Amino acid sequence: MLKKKLHACVAAAALALGVATSAQAETKLTYGSWLPPSHVVVEKGLTPFFERVAKDSNGQMTWELFSGGAMGGPKEALQIVRDGMVDSSLVVDVYFKSEIPVAVTMSDLFMLVDDQIAWGAALVETQLLDCPQCTEEFKQMGIKPLAFYSGGDYHLMCTDEIHTLDQVKNKKIRASTRNGALSEHWGAVPVSVTVAEMYEAMQRGQADCTIGAYAFLTSYGLKDLVKSIVETPIGGVFSALVMQMTEDRWADLTDEEKQILLKNMPKLVADINFSYYEEGQVAAEEAKAAGIKFYPMGDDMKASFDEFLSGEVDYTIAKATEAGVEKPREVVDALMENVEKWRGIMAEIGMDREAYAEKLWEEIYSKL
Repeated sequence: MLKKKLHACVAAAALALGVATSAQAETKLTYGSWLPPSHVVVEKGLTPFFERVAKDSNGQMTWELFSGGAMGGPKEALQIVRDGMVDSSLVVDVYFKSEIPVAVTMSDLFMLVDDQIAWGAALVETQLLDCPQCTEEFKQMGIKPLAFYSGGDYHLMCTDEIHTLDQVKNKKIRASTRNGALSEHWGAVPVSVTVAEMYEAMQRGQADCTIGAYAFLTSYGLKDLVKSIVETPIGGVFSALVMQMTEDRWADLTDEEKQILLKNMPKLVADINFSYYEEGQVAAEEAKAAGIKFYPMGDDMKASFDEFLSGEVDYTIAKATEAGVEKPREVVDALMENVEKWRGIMAEIGMDREAYAEKLWEEIYSKL
């Protein structure tokens, strides 16, 4: 009888230990996003990513999302990760120019972006594999970058027919930074207006045009005001850090957990990049159906644009040097080499989201 009781106690203890071990093995991660839940990055990228991670780990690794700026805005995105408030967040480097100047060196080339899908992949490969300075920069901050995404290509959208140099001259264009410099190069007048104020500015004639993504037509209601669009791309955002952790948090994960995250990163990048593209194409088709005219950039305007772009690499290198970046040309050359590599890959696979994700795994994530 005593032996049976002893066996029962041992079994109960073993069961309790198993339950405790199982509970301890569960990894709960948190993500802070200043974007709303309905935004393409959250809805089409992050949420499916979190669901895949939970499924692949049999529910042992889960993510909790705090969206809409609940944990802070874009300027706090990096600090909330470093302070341990969340495990990851959405970081746009333009808000952290002094903290991560090497990363900013690459994003400063945004005016050259003419294929968001190829540039997006090239940025990920350069950041994670081909830029020792980038790795060291993030390491000094205790951050391990894991995934970056590319937004939609930008275009000139105006309330009048504008697609030649004569037509754009003296027009007021909502633009800033290098877009503003391009506007001046065209003989136009850059107007400093936030995206939130864009519709009203164009409605009231404070701005004749804006430079932005096709998605602006629907998300900001510009299709009610715009009469013409230059379909030739005018740069675009391609370097948003959508997934990262502190080095310490990453080290806390098991090898199996790290592998689950890494295997799901290519689809996260592909889903966001392609969803941005598709969102833009839908907006463009709706605009055409509404009677908005699309034009290629006029020859004289394109020649002026190309002239402007020819100085962007030297401008970026000079700016990086001033910011204290060592050997910035090596950083730029690594990125541009990968851009050409991914142009070739895209020519091979076409606009195939799954094939793109597979290439991201083969060329980048399988090597981490």
